[in-house]
Amino acid sequence: MDEIVNNSEISFSVDAGLIDRLGRELVGRAETAVSELIKNSYDADATVVDVNFINSYWRGGTLLISDNGVGMTFDQLKLGFMTISSTDKVHNPTSLKYYRSKAGKKGIGRFATQRLGRRLIITTQTLQSSNALRLTIDWDKYGVDQDITKITNPIEYVEKIKPEGTTLAIENLREGWTEAEIKRIYRYVSDLFQPDYLSQNSQIENIAKQNDSTFNVIFRRTENSNTVEIASPQKMIFDKSLAIIEGNVDSSGRGFFGVNSSKLDLNDKSVAIHKSESEHAYSKLKNVYFKAYYFIYNRVEYYSNITSLELTNIRKLAGESSGIRLYRNGFRVLPYGELQDDWLGLDIRYSGESGQTNIPFSNNNLFGFVEILDKEGVLFQETASREGLIENAAFKELISFLDKAFEAARRRISEKITLIRKQKPSATNDEDGENLGENDKKTIEDEFNQIDEELNKSSGNVNAKDAIKSIKEKYYEVIEELSMLRILASLGLTIGEYTHEIIQYTPSINGFISKLYEVNQGNNEALSIIGSLDRAIANFTSYSAYFNSTVSENTSREVKPILITDVVTYFVKNIKDDLLRQNTEINNETYGHDLFTLPMHISEWSSILYNLYTNSKKAIKRANVIGKIKIVTGSESNIIYLEFSDNGDGIPEKNKERVFNAFFTTSTPAGFDAPMNDKLTGTGLGLKIVKDIVETYDGNISIISPEEDFKTCFRIELPKATKEQIKEYGV
Repeated sequence: MDEIVNNSEISFSVDAGLIDRLGRELVGRAETAVSELIKNSYDADATVVDVNFINSYWRGGTLLISDNGVGMTFDQLKLGFMTISSTDKVHNPTSLKYYRSKAGKKGIGRFATQRLGRRLIITTQTLQSSNALRLTIDWDKYGVDQDITKITNPIEYVEKIKPEGTTLAIENLREGWTEAEIKRIYRYVSDLFQPDYLSQNSQIENIAKQNDSTFNVIFRRTENSNTVEIASPQKMIFDKSLAIIEGNVDSSGRGFFGVNSSKLDLNDKSVAIHKSESEHAYSKLKNVYFKAYYFIYNRVEYYSNITSLELTNIRKLAGESSGIRLYRNGFRVLPYGELQDDWLGLDIRYSGESGQTNIPFSNNNLFGFVEILDKEGVLFQETASREGLIENAAFKELISFLDKAFEAARRRISEKITLIRKQKPSATNDEDGENLGENDKKTIEDEFNQIDEELNKSSGNVNAKDAIKSIKEKYYEVIEELSMLRILASLGLTIGEYTHEIIQYTPSINGFISKLYEVNQGNNEALSIIGSLDRAIANFTSYSAYFNSTVSENTSREVKPILITDVVTYFVKNIKDDLLRQNTEINNETYGHDLFTLPMHISEWSSILYNLYTNSKKAIKRANVIGKIKIVTGSESNIIYLEFSDNGDGIPEKNKERVFNAFFTTSTPAGFDAPMNDKLTGTGLGLKIVKDIVETYDGNISIISPEEDFKTCFRIELPKATKEQIKEYGV
């Protein structure tokens, strides 16, 4: 029997088999093990981690995890990685370089490598070191009945393979890896991602610097020396986007944008963005490029290559990393693109309308960057605090250009999605603000499905099935139209309230003007100014009265045959002052008499003529000519027609079929701070509204060849009122 030696001490010993038990118990899944190692790279202030599964379809392969973090010294390797239950993360909860809150679990990394493979080779170097350290660990040595303190692992100095960072080579993998398992790791660590959207332009110019704490992980697989990318921000996020929006301002100040989307059948390139209707090039802005990846969440049916889970993960990432970042000569400029920083006004501009138009367009829907190349620092200069750029003329032109480009892109996407929704019915949700009559819609959809089932059971004839299909398509089209009508109805109420209030002020204004005439008798200069004011107020109230009467008429649902000549005469009278300001002349010709249309709302004709007129105004302004408008009315057989012509810049042949689509417009988008009238008349809804009104009454609108000296002519044809209708309505 062994005896206790006097004054002896005894300490704990650790069986080496503990390593295997901890590896299996602390890290249950292989995917969790890899994600813990990636989190260690994040904690080491890496910005890029490259993960490569080599010959790993079956067990026995190799896993390489390489990062560009700060690396480890000999003491850090010994006291950190090689010390079980190290307290380093307790004493240093944030990283040294980027002050990141450390994500890796304390002490899990070493067991993760053991869980994954039988052999580990660590190669690490710091920026200050002249050599790299290479440590080799054979995990099979750590078996049961072995004293862990007696097992040694060779370490040596080797030549550096990069300036700083760590590479883990895990050999003789214990399990094979499928592509789905690799992608799952990507999702596990996606909450750490802070993508860098910098383009290749500044890299080509050799001025790109990654000077902020972005964090990206790229997963690759190498089989028989052939390497393919499995997962990365580009592959897992950006390639999944619904649309890519990009544009530039060249060295001459000319602005362009484009929208590309295979899902929406969009391939717009180099579409011009003008500084204004009369000035095409920017005077200060040069050499700018931007790119943004656009997503609509909870609408997986809009996509062709994404799952609901993937879209959910991207939305989660958007909560931390979406927005439009700004780079100047390759360097990130803060705070542009940070959370809550709405430097382009996207959240302000679209928060009230995104859900209504079914096209959410906030910072949360965009991942992108703006890149400025200004090597001499002449155009764009940082503020004294180095927080942002000085808001000089070039910066203001930059904001204006981006505002117009994103608005034009949004309209283009809106147009396509509106067409898709008519062709492909889809469920509605809160994000799109379309909860109108959800119970009713559900009931109707259930009835459709029940009829389909009954027809299938009874082998119903083809004609019946086709009829049901047609009814369903029409039903969904009506739902889409109701959504748009809700927008227009709210706008109409606002206009009605506004014009009503304006009319109430008219007597008071006229009274004050009369008083001014009295007190300024004998002062010719003052009387001249008051006279100009009087005429301006008269023009304003006349224009307001026109809209007020239009809205008032619309409150009544009564229809009656409309004498089109009276409608045109009244309209021309009310816009004559606006025509003078626009330097535009208008001619009105009539062929025939008693030109009554079938029963309509009088306000609908006001809407038709006003929309055609505003389109002509913009076209004439773009053409920079003395304006000419011609309205011709007449009758042929059983139809009443109206032709509306102008000498503006015309409509390109390729756009003649698209001008009647919702949200399509040929206008340069109005800036965020543009007058409300410019914004409202450039929404791309005007001709859509006109077409809907006309077709509601079984009429037709088309673009026809204009007369000489005119560039565009719209022709509207509507059924002529019958004798019975004329008699019935007493007109």
